[in-house]
Amino acid sequence: MRVTNMVSDVQYAMQQSQQNLATALQQVSTGLRVNQLSDDPIASANMVTSLASSANVDQYTKNVSSVLSQMQTADSSISSIVTSLNTAVTLGTEGATGTASAANKTAIATELEGLLTGIVGEANTSFQGAYLFGGTASATAPFVAASTTYTSAQGSAASPLTTATALTAGSVTTISDATTGETMTFTASAGDTIATLQSAVASAVSAGTLSSGTTATIDSNGQLSIATNSTTAGVVVSSNDASLGSMTAVSGTEVANAYAYVGNNSVNSVQVGDSLSVATNLPGSSLLTSGTNVIGALNSLITALKSGTSTEIGTATTAITSALNAVNVSRSPLDSSISRLDSQESFLSQEKLTLSTVQTALVGANLADSATNLSAAETTNSAVLAAAARVMQNTLFDYLK
Repeated sequence: MRVTNMVSDVQYAMQQSQQNLATALQQVSTGLRVNQLSDDPIASANMVTSLASSANVDQYTKNVSSVLSQMQTADSSISSIVTSLNTAVTLGTEGATGTASAANKTAIATELEGLLTGIVGEANTSFQGAYLFGGTASATAPFVAASTTYTSAQGSAASPLTTATALTAGSVTTISDATTGETMTFTASAGDTIATLQSAVASAVSAGTLSSGTTATIDSNGQLSIATNSTTAGVVVSSNDASLGSMTAVSGTEVANAYAYVGNNSVNSVQVGDSLSVATNLPGSSLLTSGTNVIGALNSLITALKSGTSTEIGTATTAITSALNAVNVSRSPLDSSISRLDSQESFLSQEKLTLSTVQTALVGANLADSATNLSAAETTNSAVLAAAARVMQNTLFDYLK
């Protein structure tokens, strides 16, 4: 017998026994059958795919959570607007009766002005610092009080602007009209002058984007003046052109109860599934100013109550009803998105559970089997160590006897 071979065999048996014991201990402590690629290459590969799916589900779940509360807040604001419009219809109907006195009509008009202020406040609702109804322009309030006149910050009698004054290429000047509910956007090109902007304003008036009578002129102070001749509605103007400077409302030209939309018409969306995206916002333009203009309709009713006939009050009340119907129609996509998000949240929760079950089946250890394996490994390891102790303590002379 060769002693060296026997010792090598014993050492190998010890290494294998200790490795089996370590594996059994790891399975019991981690609850996993597969702790490294070599334990089960096929299961490990499938686990990588499953974990990637879990990561996607986690991200989709996070997306749902981040926008659902925001959208519910927006829907609550729209619900308040609908309630106010229903009240406005009731008040208008009351004011249209032939028995309503002048004092009653004035009181109703005052109440309607309060409702209008409340509606604009709801339309300027923000959530965690972002305005909900401004499209992608969520950093500033989407509805702004309108004025009849805006002037440029630059230009004076000493150094007046002229129609030949060059504009800065790439600069943007916008005019939002409270009557039409639309916005004219002028982006200056190289070589454009104030005269070019004046022509653009005139074209916007002809197209109906801006109210009739809206003009852009050089005033007596040498400043650009953008104004409307309407006494019941106004405009909101902004510009980042270096030649003009900022456009500011002229003090005292504010129009009571007139507001212009200065957001945009973009609709945001969020990915909440591998092939599912939902719209997450409703631009204020489609809610209050496009089509049947809610703000304009309320103002018409207020004006009719103050100075109009019962017939005019009735006509204005009918317009409020149309505006109310339009708001409900505009609201539908938002309600649909909320419903889809609720359903998707439940689906993702179930999908997470399903993936977890699959992952457990792929790499999870049966605790009863693991405990049995550990006990067997400990017994085997003890036997190997005992045998090794007997073999290793023998000397060469013991084998030569």
